[in-house]
Amino acid sequence: MYKEIAIRKKVSTIFIILIMLSISIVVSDVISTLTYDEYEVGKYLGIIVAIFALTFSINQVEKCKVKYKYSIIVDEFIIHRVKGNRHEIMECVKIKDIKCIKKEGKSKAFLDTISSKVYGCLNFDKDLYLCKYNDGRVNKSFYFEASHRLINKLYSTKDKEQMKNAG
Repeated sequence: MYKEIAIRKKVSTIFIILIMLSISIVVSDVISTLTYDEYEVGKYLGIIVAIFALTFSINQVEKCKVKYKYSIIVDEFIIHRVKGNRHEIMECVKIKDIKCIKKEGKSKAFLDTISSKVYGCLNFDKDLYLCKYNDGRVNKSFYFEASHRLINKLYSTKDKEQMKNAG
C-alpha cells in the first residue's frame, strides 16, 4: 500500500489572484471611458469586470480547499477527492489496465481538459502526468499530479503484475 496527497499551494493561489485583480483594474480603467451615443457603457462593463474578478477570486479560494489523495492498494490505483470531511472516489483503475503513464506539460493539460479529467492542484513545482487505461469497454485518460516516487511505485507494481501473469 502506498498513498500521497496533493494539496494546492496557497502562495500560487495568492499570486494568481493578484495577477487577475491587477488585470481587472487595468481593464476597468481602460473601459470606464467608453460611451455609445449618450450611454455610458464603460460604467456597466466595469461592473461586469469587477463581478468576474470577484467570482474568479472566490473560485480560486475554493480550489485551495480541495485535496487529491492518490493510493496504490494491492493492484488498484485509486484517486480520492477530499474537500473538508467529504471523500469522493474519482477514479479506481486496475494497474494491469493502465496502458501508459507519461509526463505532460501543464499547457497541454489545460487544452485537453475537455476530453480528459484533471485530478491535481496544478501547482507550479509538481509534474503533471497523463494516465491512459482501458476500463474493459473503452479507452480513457486522466491527468494527475504525482511525485516521482508514486510513478516509480506504479511502474514497479505494473511490472510485478506482468511478471505474475506471465509466469
